[in-house]
Amino acid sequence: MATKIWHVLELLEWTTGYFEKHNIPNPRLDAEVLLGHLLDKSRLQLYLHFDMPVFQNDLTLFRELIKKRVARTPISYLTNRKEFMSLDFYVDERVLIPRPETEFIVETILNSNSDGDQRILEIGTGSGVIATALAVNRPEWEIIATDISSEALTVAKKNRDVHECTERITLLQGDLFEPIKLLDSSSFNWIASNPPYVKTCEHDTLCSDIRDYEPHIALFAGEDGLSIVRSLIAEAPNHLCPEGTLVIEIGDTQADPVRDLLEEQSVYKNIQFIKDYAEIERIVVASVD
Repeated sequence: MATKIWHVLELLEWTTGYFEKHNIPNPRLDAEVLLGHLLDKSRLQLYLHFDMPVFQNDLTLFRELIKKRVARTPISYLTNRKEFMSLDFYVDERVLIPRPETEFIVETILNSNSDGDQRILEIGTGSGVIATALAVNRPEWEIIATDISSEALTVAKKNRDVHECTERITLLQGDLFEPIKLLDSSSFNWIASNPPYVKTCEHDTLCSDIRDYEPHIALFAGEDGLSIVRSLIAEAPNHLCPEGTLVIEIGDTQADPVRDLLEEQSVYKNIQFIKDYAEIERIVVASVD
């Protein structure tokens, strides 16, 4: 009996229906992304070649991708790709998947109209998207990025090098500000961070895509979700130049307690909160005297 020959369009339609039965969000999009990844074609190219046959070797690999997605493995981990600030980045289970909200950190720094060379410190760089996006857009700036995870730094190094920012970004391993204490100068114009900020009690409320796959060290930060933010706010003034600025991403219910933390430190001025696409105060910006 002849083996059925699958074509792009009917494979997309079957996969979409299968994802719908398993309550996968965005079933059509996920089907397109996975098949496009496998065949090395954009979503548009899939439809321009909708009658193209998909042969057995690719079908076998595609079935494995479908099984993993139904098991809630995030799409970005299956494709090892995530776009951030219109740049392509490599990601895997060693790092948090970058979110669109985090782009506000980069945009805040780039739109600051800062004069002359700037010295940037990123705490908890993860996949390195913030540091790399800054380096691509401001090649004259000096950027130091740290992370406690050596595995995350391996991913950050890959992204840094792919985007040809090797000479512009220094990667250091260690907890918070510890790695920079051996530098000749530990004073910066900007300190940026997208730290862990999920409460430990919220573990079971997270969707399984996040809870079961993304690194917990990059997600959870104590009972109130502020253990890392609290440390950043307390220590950043010791490492900021006069009129230097701290920029942090925070959780969707944390604006008020973070405002209180900043106001307890008299050194901070011009405290502002930037809303994300959902009109939630997501990015806190605070300068020092």
